[in-house]
Amino acid sequence: MEDKMRLPVTRNPLITSWQWHATLFSILSEDDNAKKWIYSNYIQLRSFKVEEIFTGDEILFADMIPGTSSLKACPYLVTSLMTKSQIECYCGDIVDFIIKTLDLGGYVYGVFDEAKILSDYSVDYKFPHELFIYGYNRDKKYFYTGDFTFKERYSHNTVSFDELRKGYEAISPDEDHMFRDDYMGHRGLYVIFKNTENPVYEVDIEFIKESIFEYLNSVNTKKKYRMLRNVHDNTTYGISVLDAVYDRLMEQVNMEEPDFDIRAIHVLYDHKKLMYERIKYLMERGYIAYDAELLDNYSLVVKNMLTARNLLIKISITENMEDASRFKMYFGIAREKEASVLLEVLSRLEKRK
Repeated sequence: MEDKMRLPVTRNPLITSWQWHATLFSILSEDDNAKKWIYSNYIQLRSFKVEEIFTGDEILFADMIPGTSSLKACPYLVTSLMTKSQIECYCGDIVDFIIKTLDLGGYVYGVFDEAKILSDYSVDYKFPHELFIYGYNRDKKYFYTGDFTFKERYSHNTVSFDELRKGYEAISPDEDHMFRDDYMGHRGLYVIFKNTENPVYEVDIEFIKESIFEYLNSVNTKKKYRMLRNVHDNTTYGISVLDAVYDRLMEQVNMEEPDFDIRAIHVLYDHKKLMYERIKYLMERGYIAYDAELLDNYSLVVKNMLTARNLLIKISITENMEDASRFKMYFGIAREKEASVLLEVLSRLEKRK
């Protein structure tokens, strides 16, 4: 029998637009208790312009709230922040540390130089990226991982012990963007344990109502979340994020040499998928009456945003700008229909006794 173990994960997590979402949903999205927290959150959107960590180019960063902080904020995860010095003190070797952590039931999440993992040869550049580790095979000397890099979409793969060790050692504190944003000067990993046996958070209808209102009215909610970190002054919130993303994409379409960053529209599509599941969940749990027509109407939001996303991917590959008008149409339908459906959902939630 092989000496291996894998902690439970969802093979196809509901949302995967950023690694932190893919990790949380890989661990929790099948759990009934965790759904109470999941469907009470991830309603508000935000976007702002920022320097891309790999290229230095200005990009429009878009995400749901909670974003990168979700792994620490979620009450159904117990997340420990382990600095590099702690890891070296406790185990000496990063591979031994991860194996021992997995044996205790802890998932591991952190930044590694994936250029060292992808290439068998010495390269003169680095590609720092978050990696999710959920198991190992000691006989074959590899870890089971979840990541975007290896197949250009979120997928589960294996990384050898040696590759992972090299990828970990190559990253300096300045290159560890996961720790750098919150703990400047430190290098480390997240150790994550599930905390789902007992309900510690119930569906928060008041917060859902408040968040839908703020989303529909593009309310600046930075004061509500400023305890997490300082907020960018140029942040856009709510449904206006769709307009900001659209404007940015049109800028790229009209460039002489288009250079598409399609990550923001992946976030928007994930947001619509999750919103559909939220509305269905609220109906199934009796928070609003079941209404097949209302669900069908929001499914059109999801369908049109998916079509818009796929058209943008096609444009980025073929550089055929004739599809841009169709992209504009599907994107516009999704935005308009979403506003009308969510207004109705909010109205029905407000009428609850």
